[in-house]
Amino acid sequence: MLTNPSIRCPECSGFELTASFVTYEHGGRDVSSLTCNRCGCSWEAWETPQFAAPSYALAYAGAPGLVDEELALVLLAEGIKDRATAALTGQGPNVESGCHRLVLLRKAAYLDRAAREIELGWFCGTYPSWLRGTYPDWLLDTRLDSVVDDASTKAARAGFELLKFDLDHGQVHVEGPVGPGSPEWDIAGGTRAYVRSEYWAWQEVNRAATDRAQSEPRRGADGELHDGEGTAL
Repeated sequence: MLTNPSIRCPECSGFELTASFVTYEHGGRDVSSLTCNRCGCSWEAWETPQFAAPSYALAYAGAPGLVDEELALVLLAEGIKDRATAALTGQGPNVESGCHRLVLLRKAAYLDRAAREIELGWFCGTYPSWLRGTYPDWLLDTRLDSVVDDASTKAARAGFELLKFDLDHGQVHVEGPVGPGSPEWDIAGGTRAYVRSEYWAWQEVNRAATDRAQSEPRRGADGELHDGEGTAL
């Protein structure tokens, strides 16, 4: 029996929390903030102040919607599978470890985001509509606690797989400021926080690369060099 979702108080690690809600005109509501019944600490629902990692709002700003991310993961995994098959038959190079790592990162981030929606939905006695088809209706309607536990466990395991991969590969793909060997992640929820740190850093690297590409001179259809705004140099 679930007492509360796997969201802990950042001060005393207590599970017994009271949620405050924001209610919309159409009648729906979301959790706006949480308060610990033991020590009185309060924080916004999107914050994770117990970790030296970006909050949910910051880590996943600009990330695709969950449905789009799920599709992207399927396509990414299939592409790697095809390349690996080609490599085994001598028809292509081996798949770089960074490609496998990207799948682990995006999968862990997807599961972390999905679990957070379910965990916060627990306080409202609801679940996201996208869960239809993922779990049987009878389980959603009568065993929401089990759905929360399952989602939280999957997210934590996926985070551990990413962290272990980074340790096993000498941290060569790590881009966040706090490495996988830090005791920062060795507490409840730590592997999921590590995922948020690495996903945020990965997005920052991608944004910087895009900015550089857009600012670099390029040759237009007229054969002349143009700047990032299309002005001839």
